[in-house]
Amino acid sequence: MNYQDFTSEKLDVLKEIGNIGAGNATTSLSVLLHNNLRMEMPIVKIMGFDEVPDIVGGAETVVAAVLTHFTGEVSGMILFVLELEEAKNLAGSMLHKTYDEGFTQFDSMDKSALMEVGNILMSSYLSSISTLTNLEVHTEPPAICVDMAGSVLDLPLIELGQIGDNALIIDSKFLDNDEPIDGFLMFVSDEESYDHIFKALGIRC
Repeated sequence: MNYQDFTSEKLDVLKEIGNIGAGNATTSLSVLLHNNLRMEMPIVKIMGFDEVPDIVGGAETVVAAVLTHFTGEVSGMILFVLELEEAKNLAGSMLHKTYDEGFTQFDSMDKSALMEVGNILMSSYLSSISTLTNLEVHTEPPAICVDMAGSVLDLPLIELGQIGDNALIIDSKFLDNDEPIDGFLMFVSDEESYDHIFKALGIRC
């Protein structure tokens, strides 16, 4: 399914699900994080795969990505992606630590912190789909990788490349003492899963 095939009604539904998921994530994060880190309401949009690397400055930009697969009546992959500097800022805010300027290698605590935030964001979004549609969505344990954006974003293309060429992007912004930390969720699913979502919500496919 090409992203241009989505009607404005379908786009509005996907954006609303993204907003609800972000609201749930904000609540969950406020319980988890006992510091000044907050999350703003995100910007939700549909983009072609070839456009996604531009969000983080190009295919060769190093990013940290938390990713998970989901199965059931809605299936696919979802990723939480941050530029390396943004990932350092987010992990540093959670762990109350700073990193050297040339730092490039996260330790297990850093990765655990980033996976915790990514898992909350991804689970909140998938839970909002399941709650609104009453469809079964089963989430697998998350993983994290640090690599160039082109390599990271090739994952859904390699695994799900036969299903279309678009992704739902949920552009998220955290505020740490009013300093922004930008990241995004990338939701990739197949045409059948989208059909299930729209039919469950009474939208003609």
